[in-house]
Amino acid sequence: MVLFQSLCASILTMCITEICKFSLLKTTGDPQKTILYSSVFGYTIAYIAQRYIFNSIKHTNPNNNTNFNFFGISLIKYIAVSSISVQLFSKILKTLLNIEYIKNIINNPNITPSRKRTYQYIIINISIFIVFLCIDFPMRKYFIFAKYTDNDYIFSYILYYISLMLYLYTHTEYNELKPINTTNTTNTTNTTNTINMQSKIKN
Repeated sequence: MVLFQSLCASILTMCITEICKFSLLKTTGDPQKTILYSSVFGYTIAYIAQRYIFNSIKHTNPNNNTNFNFFGISLIKYIAVSSISVQLFSKILKTLLNIEYIKNIINNPNITPSRKRTYQYIIINISIFIVFLCIDFPMRKYFIFAKYTDNDYIFSYILYYISLMLYLYTHTEYNELKPINTTNTTNTTNTTNTINMQSKIKN
């Protein structure tokens, strides 16, 4: 029964998230905004669904010592992992979209807008799948929804710190030294020299 509920909840949340994702892509036309907003929305409803499933397990097996509180340590762990994943989504998506071959396909003027959105949608899902396979799935299995340990808070704080470092790395603009506009300087110098020469001639 619990397995069936988990499967139904997963299918439902996935369908809702994909509808939201495609709608955002069609509305905004921006893959980065789409992957950000849809990921936050998807993580939120996925956590609610997981809490529902785990509460069902608790009622079935009251002796299970997993933390089931909605606002408990599992939420802290879930947000910590999600904050890292969402940033990696955007980073991988940006990398994929900057590949010359993919860029040429998406920006091809001969394709229709709907096909362009389809290509962007596929790239978005590839980015999400990579992060989910490498980070989300193992972290959910062995950390987020695992049995509570005394080190959970420490690991969560470390993940929050990593998330903060990722944010600073990806959002901080490094101001490079701008080249001096020699054209304006030259024109100003020439104008000044001309005025001085005219003054000397008059004198």
